[in-house]
Amino acid sequence: MLIRGYDTKHTIAAVATFPSTAALGVIKISGKDALSIVRRIFLPKNKNKNVKKAKSYTLHYGWIVQPPDSRAKTVKTNPEPKIIDEVIVSIMRAPHSYTRDDVVEISSHGGILILNKILDLILKSGARLAKPGEFSYRAFLNGRLDIIQLQAISDIVEAKTEKALFSLSRQLKGDFSKTILTVKDGLRDISSLLEACINFPDEDITEDLPQIKKGIKKIGARIKSILNNHSISRALHEGIVCVICGPANVGKSTLFNRILKQERAIVTHIAGTTRDAIEETVNIKGLSLRIYDTAGIIETKGIVGKHAVKKSYEKIEKADLVIFMFDASCVIDNKNLSLLEKMKDRNMIIVINKTDLPCRIKEERLRSLRKPLVRISALKGSGIDQLEKTVFNAVYRKGMERQDNVVILAKWQAQVLEDVLSHLNEAEKFVNEGFTLDFVSFAIKNALDDLSKLSGERIDEDVLNNIFSNFCIGK
Repeated sequence: MLIRGYDTKHTIAAVATFPSTAALGVIKISGKDALSIVRRIFLPKNKNKNVKKAKSYTLHYGWIVQPPDSRAKTVKTNPEPKIIDEVIVSIMRAPHSYTRDDVVEISSHGGILILNKILDLILKSGARLAKPGEFSYRAFLNGRLDIIQLQAISDIVEAKTEKALFSLSRQLKGDFSKTILTVKDGLRDISSLLEACINFPDEDITEDLPQIKKGIKKIGARIKSILNNHSISRALHEGIVCVICGPANVGKSTLFNRILKQERAIVTHIAGTTRDAIEETVNIKGLSLRIYDTAGIIETKGIVGKHAVKKSYEKIEKADLVIFMFDASCVIDNKNLSLLEKMKDRNMIIVINKTDLPCRIKEERLRSLRKPLVRISALKGSGIDQLEKTVFNAVYRKGMERQDNVVILAKWQAQVLEDVLSHLNEAEKFVNEGFTLDFVSFAIKNALDDLSKLSGERIDEDVLNNIFSNFCIGK
């Protein structure tokens, strides 16, 4: 499959590093004419050296030059070439390169003028300017990368935490691709067994049915495990939305500032200081947290107050995690208890603040909700470490903190797995309800068909275009 404009006939070139004032810049060339093009503009220190015949994985020191005669096949045929820059040329011959074509990388001094000048010489010598992601696209077409690895390359640039980076690096290495291949092999085995049962109806299948059912259930559980990690992967990749809420004057803004380790929100003794949700991003134990400080959710005085409360509720509805705060020195009223009861199904942490003051809260009422409860003093800084651990565990519960369990899924990948799981559930239902094996086989084949989109055997052109739309030129 070819993306429009991404032909594989021409040799392509692009600046692979950010074009700015820097110590180093790299220009990448890939294609059948890469070595010939470099020979025209590269003058090695050893003038007897022919880079076109150089071995793979070798480095060559010399100069990029502008030949007086553009028709010359090599700079050595020109008596006085104009030196552009001192460089190192790296040779990677096909198929042992990123694209599996001949690849040359020219390491020059950084700087927009230098990089553009060298690139211009390369283009005039027969290369075409690469399109966004075209080097990776050729690696994909040549079997160097699969579509899962392509997605990982696209996402790895946007990684916001080390855990996300490590997870995506494993996917780039091919770990997730191996998992999908294992799932596919399992489904193929089930499909083959079903076909044998259907084609030989006189055989007794009572021994095969439990094996078929067990196989479907096992693979379904594997996919569920991956999908259950989807919210975790989104948290790793995008940062989870965490809202600090509660009555007015319980210390939400003080906690917000304490977590950020800076004075971001206005804090006064006057209740209702916060009128609009304030957002910041903070890293807690490798977790990117998009944290919001909101207005007191029970205050309803005046138009501005009512609008602030409405916005607080909107943020709470969209939150992945809610930190509900109370003032230890105040009795909890029925309005807050009622609201807590309504939110009992949310991922929530209850925080009792101002523990440096005499306590008037009956914790039994709060603990009955079976939510994590943390006692802190945002003003004094006590209990903050425990709160951060609780936040981490609320996201990475049930052992999800093991980073080797986490897969960063793009939306299209999650949707494919959802579709596969739906077919498997349907197949299991057919077996349990005594449908003929044709129905079961049809559902398994549908699951295999959808899984082929994820493994890359079936390519969705829209998915491919979307992936490469996020790539930069030179990648």
